[in-house]
Amino acid sequence: MLDFVIAVFSNFIEHFPRDFQVEATRYVIGAVGVWFVTWVLLSGVLENRRIRKPLPALLRNKQIIREIRNSTLSVIVFVFCFSVTNQLMEVFYGGSIFKIYADVAEYGWAYLVFSVVLWTIGLDTYFYWTHRFMHLPRFYKFFHRTHHRSHNPTPFTAYSFAPPEAVLVYIFVPVFFAIVPMHDTAFISAMLIQIVRNAMAHCGYELFPRGWAQHPVLGIFATVTHHDLHHEKSNGNYAFYFTFWDRVMGTEHPEYIERFERATQGNAKGGIGAATGTA
Repeated sequence: MLDFVIAVFSNFIEHFPRDFQVEATRYVIGAVGVWFVTWVLLSGVLENRRIRKPLPALLRNKQIIREIRNSTLSVIVFVFCFSVTNQLMEVFYGGSIFKIYADVAEYGWAYLVFSVVLWTIGLDTYFYWTHRFMHLPRFYKFFHRTHHRSHNPTPFTAYSFAPPEAVLVYIFVPVFFAIVPMHDTAFISAMLIQIVRNAMAHCGYELFPRGWAQHPVLGIFATVTHHDLHHEKSNGNYAFYFTFWDRVMGTEHPEYIERFERATQGNAKGGIGAATGTA
């Protein structure tokens, strides 16, 4: 056991600079990128798309500092979990069991795209059920309360987790890789989509066009209001990418459609729908 612990920490220390840089860069691309676009570049265009009244500047800045601190810790936890996973595979399997491949021709381009779709569906399912688990009263404080301290979230809320939640979030990755073959490019694409979508869900501005939430097809894709309402009410709307599980399990918040329409009714006043012709 001692040898295992020593090996984990040795691996962690040896690869930490590279692995931390990769994970931190991804977080910066998503959180800072979405923050810059929604809160700075398009702040005037999105003025009428603000879902809730923003926090006063002083409280907002304190919250963002806390979120960045928590997110940095989450990235460190992800890197450490990767070291633990590698060592476990070495001990029990004599090497990696991840089905990651480098040659596109091995499965073809159609499968590469399909694997990203499969990742998205699988992650949404995993997120929904683990999210509901973390909201159970006996587990909420230990896993999820840190994330919900951001009652009125910002793009930096994306990885603002307590360490136990960061571990739970990480677990999906090795489980998926052990089951589903995935190309390097597909993995990078899926992870970038994940962090950008995560930051968007917490940005506080409704980015989807009016009528989206009630559309018979498009409505399956969760809007910003969908997750923002979850942060406001602390219940319902547990899914991430899609509304499917919330609808099937009866956990979609009853105010969702009304709140989405309210957030998008500013189109005629210069909101994003009017500016892009998507209203």
